[in-house]
Amino acid sequence: MAETANRDNASVPAAAENPDVEPSLVPIPRRGRVWVILVLALGLLALGYAIVSIATEKPGAALVKVAGIGEAQEIFGGVPQEGDRIGSSDAPVTLQVFDDLQCSACREDFLSTIPALVTEYARPGDAQLLYRHYSVSESPQELGFYGAEAAAAQGYGWQYAYLFFRNQDEARRVGVDQRFLDSIAGGIEELDEPEWLRYLEDEGGPGGPIDRTLEGYERLGTDLGIRTRQAVIVNGPRGTRTLQDGPSLAQIEAAIEAVR
Repeated sequence: MAETANRDNASVPAAAENPDVEPSLVPIPRRGRVWVILVLALGLLALGYAIVSIATEKPGAALVKVAGIGEAQEIFGGVPQEGDRIGSSDAPVTLQVFDDLQCSACREDFLSTIPALVTEYARPGDAQLLYRHYSVSESPQELGFYGAEAAAAQGYGWQYAYLFFRNQDEARRVGVDQRFLDSIAGGIEELDEPEWLRYLEDEGGPGGPIDRTLEGYERLGTDLGIRTRQAVIVNGPRGTRTLQDGPSLAQIEAAIEAVR
């Protein structure tokens, strides 16, 4: 899974000595030494001022502001969750949700459907939702996927996905990096952050368990012909419905009714 540029995704955003010039071995004249001392003194004063400025400077744009923490708890809290699944494993209807956390079009697809589906179907036990990371760019390997998978290991993958989508604008502002992933994880109240970070570091390396899981999702999505935006495959006793290109909540609910 090679990293390449993402066409629709949020952005993941000296002077040196010349080795060819040898230092002079000729002593500096006495008058020159005075000027050197003065220059060094001024330099030290400037350095001291810079250190104080850096130490007291407000974070400003560097501060990651995570929105939707309370809403995530309200939507997902108390619903059975394990790995990529939310809802009871005995639910009669299964929804496979293929999504790209860093896809801007997928953001509205997710936020306009998943909270209602969790509340109305997963919470009462009528359906289970399975999350499938699927890149709609040329790169199936994105940092957001890794953070979500590490959270899923503790049963909070859906909260992580929700907060990531809610904060895509913030991701564009500060960039998708480890600091941003940490901030999203910190927005999940029950998540054990040290354990999340340990799992991310231990299992997220090249060819590791997270890589293999993401490769499996990618193969599955390719085999099923998943296109761009959010896709939902609804399976129940009365058959299967495949919904592509960002289906609405009404379309997904109609598919649920058709298969159960």
